[in-house]
Amino acid sequence: MISFLVLMLLVTSDGRGTENSSTDSIASLTRLETIVYSADSLVFYPDTGDLLLIGSTTLDYRDMTLQSDTVMYFSEEELVTASGATELFDRGESITGDGLIYSLPSRNGRITSAASQYEFGFYHGESITRVGRNEFNIINARFTTCDEDSSHYFFYCPLMKVFPDDKAVARPVYLYVEDTPILYFPYWVFPIRRGRHSGFTTPKLGQTTRDGRFLRELGYYFAFSDYADLWIHGDIMEKTRFVIAADERHRIRYLCYGNLKTEWRREFEARRDRWMIFGQHLHDFPDGTSVRLQGEFLSDKSYLEETQQSPEDRMTGELRSWISVNRYFGRLSFQAVLDRTSYLHLDPDSIPDEVESLQELPDIRFSLPSAPLFKAPADPLLIRPWHSIYWNLSGHYLSRDKRLEDSRATNSAMKIISGLTGSSRLWGWLSFAPSLRATGTVYDRDRQDNNLPWWLHGSATLSLSTDIYGIFSTDLFGIEAFRHTITPGVSLQWAPDRFINDDGVVEADSAGNEYYTFSDFGLPSGSRTVSFNLQNRLEGKRKENNRISRFEIASLTFSTSANLDDKETPFSPLMASLELSPFSNFSVRGNGSWDLYENEFSNMSVSSNLRLSGYDRTLLPDSGSVERGLPLRLTLSHYYRYGLHGEDDISKLRVSASLDLTPGWSLEYSAYYDLSGESFINQSYTLRRNLHCWEAVFVRHISDLDSGFYFRINIIDVPDIKIEQHVSNF
Repeated sequence: MISFLVLMLLVTSDGRGTENSSTDSIASLTRLETIVYSADSLVFYPDTGDLLLIGSTTLDYRDMTLQSDTVMYFSEEELVTASGATELFDRGESITGDGLIYSLPSRNGRITSAASQYEFGFYHGESITRVGRNEFNIINARFTTCDEDSSHYFFYCPLMKVFPDDKAVARPVYLYVEDTPILYFPYWVFPIRRGRHSGFTTPKLGQTTRDGRFLRELGYYFAFSDYADLWIHGDIMEKTRFVIAADERHRIRYLCYGNLKTEWRREFEARRDRWMIFGQHLHDFPDGTSVRLQGEFLSDKSYLEETQQSPEDRMTGELRSWISVNRYFGRLSFQAVLDRTSYLHLDPDSIPDEVESLQELPDIRFSLPSAPLFKAPADPLLIRPWHSIYWNLSGHYLSRDKRLEDSRATNSAMKIISGLTGSSRLWGWLSFAPSLRATGTVYDRDRQDNNLPWWLHGSATLSLSTDIYGIFSTDLFGIEAFRHTITPGVSLQWAPDRFINDDGVVEADSAGNEYYTFSDFGLPSGSRTVSFNLQNRLEGKRKENNRISRFEIASLTFSTSANLDDKETPFSPLMASLELSPFSNFSVRGNGSWDLYENEFSNMSVSSNLRLSGYDRTLLPDSGSVERGLPLRLTLSHYYRYGLHGEDDISKLRVSASLDLTPGWSLEYSAYYDLSGESFINQSYTLRRNLHCWEAVFVRHISDLDSGFYFRINIIDVPDIKIEQHVSNF
């Protein structure tokens, strides 16, 4: 190959010179530019300065690169023509064609039989003409996301004007499927900007039995900045309703984020207006203050149940609005919350005096984390047991308003809790942890309407525990070793049966007749309790690819407690919990409690989970064209609770499975089945067909709340282009 580097002086005046211009004037300054090219052979015409490049030609000018079979450069006109297989690279974009003509001074040109790829799509045109710096005309344009030589679909437009990184204006536009026109748009303006930008959103058209013909999500998207956007849209349902909604989002990294969703609807048949406002905002100030707020408001309690599409949203039983402020003052953490919860699903006919709303205005908490009571010396040899004593302090104030159907309860109280804790290891193997705790509580009133009653009470705890290890070598299932850890523990809790108030030292049994109980504000009570627990853990160690991994195989825990003040039945039921995970795809957990005096179970439940993936050969032909089989994924989870004391058994099974029948066909199934009631809670069948650049989905869903089917055919890369049908009893 012959390569050349030619420095060409292109004398083009930046200003408009006059006859009297002198050679040293500013207007006579010229521009020095470089063209770099290479070719198999070169023909230079000295008389005209023209240049002919033949064979594997590459030409670089400014930020443009041209590759072609043959290139002709006309020096006087500063014009470049190319013929044969041609590819032009300009500002990161490439376009191919059969020929090109390009003016270097104006940077205008035309390429014939052009083809290009832009982001996820492919563009073709009989010719593309550059008529301005950021303006192109395309004749007989075609666009598709299909990468097959013979496209399964494409959009065709006789004339299109393109403004790069802005928009494209086309008229008219036809949608072809397998060379058959099926849709027509007389005029279409669509954005081609990169990233987020303002513009109209593509609406969804369709028809259902309940709503009639509909137009959904017709609206405009505002991209105000990189930190906030707004989508205003509406739905028009021919038979049922008219909806206007606005969705706002904002986010500034390390500072704040949130969203606001509002919706107003006019229902034709009932002739009523309904609305919804849901929003949240989180803000972190530079001084360490954090503010969190959430608001949920509805025009009526049945709004979600009657308007939302998903079963989860329709079954929402409460609305919660709150604002919280968190701040650290050195080691002191402070939190203030204003909270209101409204309950939607009330049934006064079967449940008397249900809770309608609960307000906590305000809920204030503060705490000082544990800190050493005595400063430890720098020399470890001088550390004594009292250096491991820590103290802590916390407080809680709550004003609560609980509204019921036929009554109302308002209470306020504040409590302060402080304690001392210690920890040490005796004889090198016994963990020893004593603690002392004092609680003081003051109320706005007591049950006799006395103002600001208070009480002060204390308690003590002593905990002992140790670990016993056993390690066993093995080669079972590729496991190198097992480790069995036994952790026995005992804890003694003591609280006096007296407390202090205005009347001096008072018996704890009288507290229930004087003070209210709500939230975490309890009553002082005397107790002497010993708690026992025994934990067993079985862990495995496996070496794979020179890496050692440790994992837990099983754990078994027993616990019970004894009330030393109860002479007849001091022991509580024996609690047991067993967790097994012998394989990464299978786990089971069992919980139970045994009444030591009645000699029977007081509670028992088992839950399990199994995940399988592999290849199934059941549906394969005898020829065995697919050696491994069809890809199959299966998930099973089961929950069982044994019915005691007259209660019914509960047994529920969840199933989720998918099978790839062929590279294009897949089948999915999910179900929630009540084994004890022998009935399905819900089922869903999904048949999916991949049509290369198209996708077809059929869903059949069955449940007590919503049964029906959904069918959709859409372009995979342009999901807004679709045909869908949804029929249900919702």
